[in-house]
Amino acid sequence: MAKKLILSPKLYVVLLIIAAALLTFIGSISYKQISEFKQAANSVTHTLEVETEINNLFAIYSQMESAQLTNLLRKDTLVTSISFQKYIDESNATFKRLNELVLDNPIQQTHLTRIGELQNNLVTALKAIAVSPKVRLKYSVNERNKLDEVSHIMAELNQRKNFMLIKEEKLLKERKEEFNSYAFLSPFMILVLGAFAMFVFVLSFIKINNERKSRSRAEAFLSSVMAKTENIVNFYEPIFNDNGEVTDFKLVYANERNKTDFGLDPEVIVGQPISKIFPFTVLNGEYDVLAQSFIDKKEGNLSRQVLLNGKKIWLESLIRPLNDGLLVIAKNTTHEKESVAKLNTLNLELQEQYEEIKETDEFLQNVIRSTNNVISYFEPILDKEGTIIDFSILYTNEEIKNTTGQSPDELVQKKISEAYPFLMENGVFEFFIEAISTGKPVEFERDYIFNGVHMWFDTYAIKTGDGVCVTSKNISKQKQDEQKILEVNDQLKIQNAILRDAKTLAKIGSYRWDVLSDDEDNSEISDNLYSLLDCEPQEFLPTHENYKKFIHPEDLAGYKKNLKEAIDKKKSVDFSYRIINKSRKIKHFRTTGHFQDNALIGVIQDISTQIKDALKLKEKNQELKRSNEELESFNRVASHDLQEPIRKIQMFISRIEDSDYENLSEKGKEFFTKISSSSERMRMLIKYLLSYSRINKTKSEFTSVSLVEIIDKVQEDLEARIKESGVEIIVDNLPTLNAVPFQMEQLFNNIISNAIKYGGKEDPKIIIDCKKLKRNEIPNNFIKKHKSYYRISIIDNGIGFEQEHADKIFELFQRLHQKTEYSGTGIGLAICKKIAQNHGGHILAESALGKGSTFCVFLPA
Repeated sequence: MAKKLILSPKLYVVLLIIAAALLTFIGSISYKQISEFKQAANSVTHTLEVETEINNLFAIYSQMESAQLTNLLRKDTLVTSISFQKYIDESNATFKRLNELVLDNPIQQTHLTRIGELQNNLVTALKAIAVSPKVRLKYSVNERNKLDEVSHIMAELNQRKNFMLIKEEKLLKERKEEFNSYAFLSPFMILVLGAFAMFVFVLSFIKINNERKSRSRAEAFLSSVMAKTENIVNFYEPIFNDNGEVTDFKLVYANERNKTDFGLDPEVIVGQPISKIFPFTVLNGEYDVLAQSFIDKKEGNLSRQVLLNGKKIWLESLIRPLNDGLLVIAKNTTHEKESVAKLNTLNLELQEQYEEIKETDEFLQNVIRSTNNVISYFEPILDKEGTIIDFSILYTNEEIKNTTGQSPDELVQKKISEAYPFLMENGVFEFFIEAISTGKPVEFERDYIFNGVHMWFDTYAIKTGDGVCVTSKNISKQKQDEQKILEVNDQLKIQNAILRDAKTLAKIGSYRWDVLSDDEDNSEISDNLYSLLDCEPQEFLPTHENYKKFIHPEDLAGYKKNLKEAIDKKKSVDFSYRIINKSRKIKHFRTTGHFQDNALIGVIQDISTQIKDALKLKEKNQELKRSNEELESFNRVASHDLQEPIRKIQMFISRIEDSDYENLSEKGKEFFTKISSSSERMRMLIKYLLSYSRINKTKSEFTSVSLVEIIDKVQEDLEARIKESGVEIIVDNLPTLNAVPFQMEQLFNNIISNAIKYGGKEDPKIIIDCKKLKRNEIPNNFIKKHKSYYRISIIDNGIGFEQEHADKIFELFQRLHQKTEYSGTGIGLAICKKIAQNHGGHILAESALGKGSTFCVFLPA
């Protein structure tokens, strides 16, 4: 009955169903176990990848630091080296890969974010080290701070590295335990599954085989990573004695870095105890640290110098318990330690050199500050072909300010073509090139003009380094003295010639007389004095007694009296008298002189012409006095007698206009209007004539006058006309000068009145401005007795006039328009001219018909 049950197809179906169910159940469980096994394997691989990338990233940071410090030691800090940029690129790529690997880990992401900031700070700090002069005398406080900043950044980076590695080690431990559990269950489930069905076993085998290949690839990748890392990665397993105590460690795994740093082949050393491979672990107590770390299952760190194969090596090791052994990751820091030691030694040497150079520099700076020479250093600027096309000013001392007026800060870093463009044209630029190309000093003299001052410099240029050092000495005074000597010599020659001619023309003769003893040997008279006496040279002995024979008898007593008074009081002589020359003509002579020892030395001049001219001048003065009296009389007449009839005529005209004007015929009204206009014109003529005649140069009337206040007063007086015409008056800054106030007011009143009268119909405008000019900047032909003048310009946009009439308008009674067109007397501008002349100035007009006029008044500044 049972056998039948077993053989029953239904049983097989049931068994098949049960087997299928069990197979499905076991298969699902097996699949789940295998998937979790794969995930655990991937997690372990992922953890190792993260650790590898962390070590790679921080190894790059160390290389960056080492490379930049190496550049600093080599004094190659002007530009970032190519290798340094390569490390930056590698660190960015590794950082990116590591960021992708820890996307699922928020804690590591936080560490990595800070590491990214520190990486940027590290690159910036290392680049900052490069920003320093080519030749370094000393590491300044700022530069030492830069080095300290790099050290601080590296310290924080290593701290972050340790945090991340600790986190990954914890993950690795957890995932390995998970991996081991799955590794145990998976084969068991595969065996059970194979007992139920062969075909399930086959399928499971295929699945497991695929998983094995994936794991092999992961292990191969891990081996590749371990081979490429710059860290020494070793795995130790403990060796126990009979009592279960750790007596040594056996090297189970070693990467290729052992061969690079220690010269030990991994294939040879694997399987051997570390006490034999690395004897220093026993000598310096490292073994105790390893054993304690294994027993306590805690990480440890070692930083020490070891001796291996006769070679001293600095190692920094991270000891991490892993499974039943120790994972030791070591880094060879010998190069960095040696670099730091060399850097410290170099710092001490540089400090000593700096102190010496500092003393020398202070001495040189004192010399440079005390010298009167301009000292500069120019660096050549080259084109693509290597030809010098310009120079850059790298240094110039403070003396340059006394020469050009520019401070060194304004000139440094400028090109000489910008600062001193004239050097490119006067041959000095070529001298600089010659000094650099030949290496020999070049000396030359050149003259320049700085701030309007003509200067001469003796320049010495010598090649220094890649540039040229230029020392310029101001020899202007020497040149001026040389020029003055030449000019004085020329002038003396000319003056001697002129003096000879002048004596003849001026009728002057010189003498030297011993008036006390009348010594012939101590007496002398010039040839020209013989000529004045109408005698031949040396015609008589040049004694004083012989000369007195020519004095007019009537004047001889006075001559002797004046001479005796001068002898008694030892004072200079200066008196006139008459003589009778050889031709018996009477002449007027003047003797001037002084005493030197016992001799009277001086000149005698024939003043006969001056005497005659003085008589004529006296007569002219009397005539002028009479003329002035007549003019004063005319002024009195004009001011009262002439104006009185005009006032009466205008009074009667006013009465007729008030009472009988409307009774006149149209013709009578026209005549009456002409009479009124003519009388007013006569009144104005008399008024302006009086003004013109009263302008004088009385110094007591001159005072300090503000032209701004004068223009304001004129605008007040002309307020009604200004409003009526709608003219706009624009006044620029006007000066204060020494003048007669009422004359200045009259001057500007007349000119502005004319500008209003002859202004344009549309948008009339008057502009008044002022500019100070030096005497040689004024082209106009008038006598300039002052060094500088104010040019006050009154510009209008009126009807203007033809320029050919520019002088005519300043003459008395000269008009360019008919009385019916524009009112006026023709005296106003003549008054302006006389006022300008009275103040030592000048006035002129510039105009064009229909284009307005400009009146320029020049007054002493």
